[in-house]
Amino acid sequence: MSERSENQERLFQQLDDAVAEIIDRFANEGHGTARVVETLQDVLAKRQLAYDRDPDPADEPVEEPANEWPAADNPSNENGGRRP
Repeated sequence: MSERSENQERLFQQLDDAVAEIIDRFANEGHGTARVVETLQDVLAKRQLAYDRDPDPADEPVEEPANEWPAADNPSNENGGRRP
């Protein structure tokens, strides 16, 4: 067995264990196993769509808001928020 297939198998087992814990947790809270599995499928489908649209949103720059508003030049903390 190659290292890649061993890694895939390990990943599968870890995810399988994590999903089983999630299913157990929510089923024990009264949601029902079938309902939890269906909802997990919906969540995964939603995440797949988001990934398909943007595989790595962290790569995109975050645009900072401009300080081009009337009070930007007069911070409210100056003089305790009072005008001079």
